[in-house]
Amino acid sequence: MKFKVNPKEVLLVALLVCLGVVLRLGLEDYPNVSPVAALALLAGYLLRGRVLALAVPLIVLTISDLYFGGYAPKVMVSVYILLALPAVAGRSLKKFHQNQKSPVLSITSIGATGLGFSILFFLGTNLAVWSSSSFYPMNSAGLLECYTSALPFFRQTILGDMIFVSLFFGSYAMGKIWLTSKADSLVVR
Repeated sequence: MKFKVNPKEVLLVALLVCLGVVLRLGLEDYPNVSPVAALALLAGYLLRGRVLALAVPLIVLTISDLYFGGYAPKVMVSVYILLALPAVAGRSLKKFHQNQKSPVLSITSIGATGLGFSILFFLGTNLAVWSSSSFYPMNSAGLLECYTSALPFFRQTILGDMIFVSLFFGSYAMGKIWLTSKADSLVVR
């Protein structure tokens, strides 16, 4: 199987990466408010190539982590994996929307997907924190303490993911509507 590079998709990847890096660095003072999961979901939704879709969150994280610095390797790996997963789900979400007649169900599915990945991120990264640190006892009480201590960050994660999912997918939908109306007006003339 030969891999063909689509210049439009490469340009879209570059734009999404630039947007992600600028927003992630700009939101430095707001812990866990990040555009990365929403960009990953949008990349998976828009890009045909799964490799390019996965590249968006991974490159955003790599570039911005050069500024922020590293952290515990097990936690870092879990962050990268869990923020790349929405890129894989984006294609399924698009297929669901193509077969969907209800705009309300389409909008709800985007929000539910974003929320689902917020929850998965919270569970996965805090499991990694618990298992790789000496802050918490290595038992169920320690794990529960770790999750409880992370609840304020979870609120921020949900807030950021819902804002950015709404912003990115809403902008995409509005742009698509605007372009369709412009194309229709050209055909009518």
